[in-house]
Amino acid sequence: MSFRAGLIGYGFGGRVFHAPLLEAAGIELAAIGSSRVDDIRRDHPGATPYTDYHDLLADQSLDLVIVCTPSPTHGSVAIEALDAGHNVAVDKPFAASVEEAERMIAAADKAGKVLTCFQNRRWDSDFLTLKDLMARGVLGDIHHIRSTFSFFKPEPPDAWQNQALPAVGIHFDLGTHLLDQLVHLFGMPDWVEGELVKRRPASGVPDRLHARLGYPDLRAEAEADMFSPEYAPRFVVQGTKAGWRKDHMDCQEAQLKGGMTATDPGFGVEPEDHYGTLTTYPDGTRTRETVPLLNGTHHAFYRLTREAIQNGTEPPVKATEARDVLRVIEAVAQSSEEGKRIQLAP
Repeated sequence: MSFRAGLIGYGFGGRVFHAPLLEAAGIELAAIGSSRVDDIRRDHPGATPYTDYHDLLADQSLDLVIVCTPSPTHGSVAIEALDAGHNVAVDKPFAASVEEAERMIAAADKAGKVLTCFQNRRWDSDFLTLKDLMARGVLGDIHHIRSTFSFFKPEPPDAWQNQALPAVGIHFDLGTHLLDQLVHLFGMPDWVEGELVKRRPASGVPDRLHARLGYPDLRAEAEADMFSPEYAPRFVVQGTKAGWRKDHMDCQEAQLKGGMTATDPGFGVEPEDHYGTLTTYPDGTRTRETVPLLNGTHHAFYRLTREAIQNGTEPPVKATEARDVLRVIEAVAQSSEEGKRIQLAP
């Protein structure tokens, strides 16, 4: 018996970042809720198009519903899907607020269904490699990490992504990825300092984020910027045994934008000139070596989600984890507004 998914939303995100991953995860894209019926029939002739997503929610043959609607609607559509009896994966950001996330979690508990968040960048090649270096003790105890997404897009989009709406802005977009990775690695911080600014003249929402997370023996920084002609390193990690630097973005986004799917040869495989560099000081002498990158596997999110639904295992991203990242995002916004450090209660 096949595992059937319904996708709500067939804009750029649904078409490029979700649909091309499903086959490699053992999932049939059985239905798509969107007004783009011609595009659906061209791209996925085996999927049933629904111009009203409520009709998709009425399809009880679906094993999973994927919510990829505009960010301000993620929470409300996810709750509708849960109330209709579906397991649900929500694109990031998970919700517009911690309070909305709590309502989503309550709806999932009431329905007895799986609720997860598409934090696909936990399966970036560089992040997987960093986790491997940490697990093997290569870096020692990490005392500082800087994680950056920098782009040069001087003209904001003429769309909802540039409107002052709930769950919109760089902190809910790129910031969600960066902060999720840090919380996934190190847990919730003791305190947060942050700044959200508008740099581009036409920006209607914050387009630069800088966040500093405080732990007892670690400082973690996250920076996202849409107006950077000179790109910053993706990761700079300092440990007691070694440092690690990675300069380039993970390749999977560019591959998906170029039309690849997760079943294509070479998907998630980084070129050697994008490998990271490990710096050590054996006998006091600075030594640098190139570290090959593990392959990126964004489709692993959907494989693990399918297995959680079929086998009763934990989903790849717990809804409570997605809620906690929103706690950090809200603390960043509060710190930026008030100009002070925000303490996070345990």
